[in-house]
Amino acid sequence: MRRAALEAIGIMVAVAMPAGTAGVSAATLRGTVIITERNEAPGDPSRAVVWVEGAAAAGEPATRAEIVMKNKTFEPGLVVVAAGSTVSFPNADPILHNVFSVSGENRFDLGLYGRGGGREVVLRQPGVVRVYCNVHPKMEAFVVVTSGAAARVHPDGTFEIAGVPAGRYELVVWDERGGRASQPVEVAGETVSVSLRLDASQYHPRPHLDKDGRPYTGRDRY
Repeated sequence: MRRAALEAIGIMVAVAMPAGTAGVSAATLRGTVIITERNEAPGDPSRAVVWVEGAAAAGEPATRAEIVMKNKTFEPGLVVVAAGSTVSFPNADPILHNVFSVSGENRFDLGLYGRGGGREVVLRQPGVVRVYCNVHPKMEAFVVVTSGAAARVHPDGTFEIAGVPAGRYELVVWDERGGRASQPVEVAGETVSVSLRLDASQYHPRPHLDKDGRPYTGRDRY
């Protein structure tokens, strides 16, 4: 993909390959994610996720995760797991919840249940899974399911993925406000440096529908 095309989708790429690294079989992928809000204001990158599709490496995502429902919120609101992982949803509230998602092949509905160990789901398809409660419209969480090594972005915008095998891959970045973008990256040295920029200036939060595709009018009964 040409640089002009990458810049058109809001990504700036700079790959640095050190000299004299012939024969190196793995690398550390380091980079920075910059999110631009309206009026060019800097956004918060700490909820962004970066992953290398198809690259198993040190720091690969977990195969189990837990999102607790507490005080009518999902805690944590963002987790990263490998495809095929199990995510459980314990209920720490003294009320009923109904966790569901309509995200493509990862759609699920755990039904209505009360306090306790909760229920779980296996997420097999890579992608972003948007998780809601069918009773409480303000509850929302994200599960990023990846097919390769991944990293959460730090509050200062930096990230690191160690032990990426040499080869050509697709590098993906996603953020709730800035959306998703991808670009090819070649790993052929000890260190690969990447700078990614996402444009969140057009982000507008919209109310989601319930599991049947209807508005939440009169909901939040428990």
